[in-house]
Amino acid sequence: MSNTKKDYFMACIEDESPSLRPYCGVCEVQLNEDYYCENCKRQCLCTHIKCEDTDTYSMMDALVKKNESFKNFTIEILVRPTKD
Repeated sequence: MSNTKKDYFMACIEDESPSLRPYCGVCEVQLNEDYYCENCKRQCLCTHIKCEDTDTYSMMDALVKKNESFKNFTIEILVRPTKD
């Protein structure tokens, strides 16, 4: 992934279904349904998905691969450091 800040969805699984929450890539504020960032005063376009864990990543990867609407989306998994 490039170093440019992309607007994104934070994905997790809730009640065995994917849940996507939109975020502004510039200021990291969660967006409303209109994808307008009140903080930055800009319209956001979320085409990247950050997955909270491997189960979510697997579910979203399958969804993106079989749904034409997601063909331009990218996906990543967030790796959390393990506690020793």
